[in-house]
Amino acid sequence: MFTWLNKQGVQSDVGFIVQFTGRFTCEYREGGRIIELEVESGFLDERPCISIKRDAFARWTDAGDEAEIPEEQQVRMGQNFQAAMEFQGLAVAVY
Repeated sequence: MFTWLNKQGVQSDVGFIVQFTGRFTCEYREGGRIIELEVESGFLDERPCISIKRDAFARWTDAGDEAEIPEEQQVRMGQNFQAAMEFQGLAVAVY
């Protein structure tokens, strides 16, 4: 379940936040950590979408610490991100 933080961000009841921070950036926050994602807006099958790189969840980017994230956790975080986008009416395209 999600709640709106503002017009650009949502929070999940399982503890993560997805917040657009600029035209081409978005933050995924979980457990006090942050990943800054590069995003692009577009359309997928006539639906508004957000495009992200395949390795978008590979490393934490907060506080200069670029620690690698285990693959299983990356998959879960990607699914969380997709659910947050769906809540906002957006599809996700991965390239």
